[in-house]
Amino acid sequence: MPVITIADVDTLLAGELGQWLQGQAEARAEAKRKAWQRWIAGLVLGGPLLLCFAGEGFVWQALGYAGLGIIAIGFTMGGIIRQNMVSSLKREMNSALARSLGVEYSPEATFGDEFNLAYAYDLLPGYTRKTCEDCWQGELGGTRFRLYEATMIERRGSGKDRRDVTVFKGVILTLRFARDFHGVTLVERQRLRLTLFGDSQTKNGMKLDRVKMVDPRFEKTFDVYGSDPVEARYLVHPAYCERLVALEERFQGKSLKALFHKGDVVVVVDSEDLFESASLNPARDRDLLARTIEQFRALAEMMTSLNERRREGTGQA
Repeated sequence: MPVITIADVDTLLAGELGQWLQGQAEARAEAKRKAWQRWIAGLVLGGPLLLCFAGEGFVWQALGYAGLGIIAIGFTMGGIIRQNMVSSLKREMNSALARSLGVEYSPEATFGDEFNLAYAYDLLPGYTRKTCEDCWQGELGGTRFRLYEATMIERRGSGKDRRDVTVFKGVILTLRFARDFHGVTLVERQRLRLTLFGDSQTKNGMKLDRVKMVDPRFEKTFDVYGSDPVEARYLVHPAYCERLVALEERFQGKSLKALFHKGDVVVVVDSEDLFESASLNPARDRDLLARTIEQFRALAEMMTSLNERRREGTGQA
């Protein structure tokens, strides 16, 4: 297996990144100060108007709502100031990590064919609108990959009960598999199955039968469905299961799913707060950056395990 070297947090902070962060101390303090000014101003100007809700008549109620609006504006402006500063810090910290790995990082991202594939095979839920950000792409250990964070929102209810619900927030990863395969294999966390009419699923117009795996530990954790049972057992093995569990733990995720589709692999992890390497508190820099590094380490190890070109005891490459 190729070895992927990932810089540790001390190495990154001892270099140009650490120097740059030290130079941002004043800017961080100024962002905090301005944010607090907006929040306090909103409360001072809008708070007294809330007393108008105790009065009767349109004018008094309108003044009360005006107070709510002023408070909301103040908190929104303060939040924007904080977020802009955090985004600037995050861009530099994640870019430093990406450079150390020889890959690319961009705060902006776009949906690609991997999203359509994941959605077609029900790795992702139904949605009304979607956004994506924080794109990482390049080559790790000889494997080309692309990863970004996605948020999917569904509009539910009607009239006054209409509301937006976040149905997915997490990572979508795609990579090109090193070994040849031609069918479709779906891996998902084990769930309650109704087998009265057969233990199979139809995804994207294709029937996928449940595949019994050799390793009992895998059977207790994941369900595997495939168009070709022999190929599914060849692709999915115990080491892969261990990497999936490690990926979930380091991404603090849930509902992990993977799709092997005619040469490509798509992995979806429902998880929040990924690669959030920055905050306005300098004391948190090391811990947040270390967590981001560990998340990437899990990703690299999983890709290395997935793209193992040959397994001992088989004649397959």
